Amino acid sequence: MRLALRYRALKAGEHLLPLPADLPGQRVWDLALSKRPLEVYEASGNALARFALEEGEVLEVRFSLRPEPLAHDPPWREALLREPPEAWPGILAHRGHRVERALGFLLSGRPHTWFLVDDLPLDPVLFQALKEDPAHLLPLGVAPRPRVYLGGHEGKRLLLMRAPWPGEEVPMWEGLRSLDPDPLPPARALALGALGLSALGLPTGPWPYLPYLLLLALRQGKALKDLFPTAPLRALEAPLFHAFALSVTLDPRPELGLGFLALFFWNRLRPSSGVPPESPEGA
Repeated sequence: MRLALRYRALKAGEHLLPLPADLPGQRVWDLALSKRPLEVYEASGNALARFALEEGEVLEVRFSLRPEPLAHDPPWREALLREPPEAWPGILAHRGHRVERALGFLLSGRPHTWFLVDDLPLDPVLFQALKEDPAHLLPLGVAPRPRVYLGGHEGKRLLLMRAPWPGEEVPMWEGLRSLDPDPLPPARALALGALGLSALGLPTGPWPYLPYLLLLALRQGKALKDLFPTAPLRALEAPLFHAFALSVTLDPRPELGLGFLALFFWNRLRPSSGVPPESPEGA
């Protein structure tokens, strides 16, 4: 996949930023900078570049990335499962392990911070998020089990920099975006347009909706299959929603819509769920 990182200078002067590099769980190549750096060097396992930028100047780096999931079974995993996730870094540091911050992005484009414990990933944030909602990462096409994040990760992220923990904030890129064409947004717009026309009494038939459904199945189908054994009620949400949407374009079936709404709210309001309501389009 081809990606781009973006940074806007808030003030004129020299700016130090990490560069994407080959690391466990990722391979980087074809790196292209929009501006020549003053210097490039390696420090503490990080590839760093120094740039002279004017106020408001935008810097971009484009690169190819091949991410891979990581899976390790560290000896400290079982002990941590008995402790609250927010305490994990402190517990491991107290026991003599080397704990560092890992700064980067999820491939959705969202900045993300996790930890490296003796060079192995530890992600309390996503562990807790997946405990609350097993479909939290479904838009990325994965549905990992929470314990993966004690020693590994899902393979849908970019690690840019490792920094001391605890420590001060470090300069970081502002955004990550994909440069590859993505047919899903226009297919979604076409599908929603067909739903709107059908709801207004101008049935379009299923054809405008089917390309979106096919693309979504290619992107999330395997993740949904992985989700069914551990969270069947959560996994049923997306198929039920799309079954109702297809019925709107043909012969509306209100019972499918009511069933989806009942399942949607049940999954979020039951005592074991702390998940905030989200749009069905995230499913």
